[in-house]
Amino acid sequence: MAPRAGTRGGRGVLRSRARRADEGAAAAEFAMVMPALVLIIGIVVGAGAVGATQLRAMDAARAAAREIARGEVSSEVIEEARKTAGPDARVTIEDDDAYAEVTVEIPLPNAVAPVLESVTATATARREG
Repeated sequence: MAPRAGTRGGRGVLRSRARRADEGAAAAEFAMVMPALVLIIGIVVGAGAVGATQLRAMDAARAAAREIARGEVSSEVIEEARKTAGPDARVTIEDDDAYAEVTVEIPLPNAVAPVLESVTATATARREG
């Protein structure tokens, strides 16, 4: 028996059935991979937030240590450090005759808090004069 016109030798019907059977495969595979992708994106964003906060703490501590070493008033130095680090930052100054040490602690956002509550940076500067 000869194949009918338009069926390509009778194979067209089999191909369309195979396509229908595979129609949901891509959606199912995507549904399986999606939670892992969301987790990886969350980890990358969280690590970026921690890194950026650590850099702010380091910058604030360094600048404050330099100002204390030059002889600036502690209360003004703490305010300037908070401008860089953020209003929630805790700034402590330890000052002796030779060196000034400044510690800046910044709390992290609540989304990262279960892993790490805060970041801390310390800077030391030798007193001038």
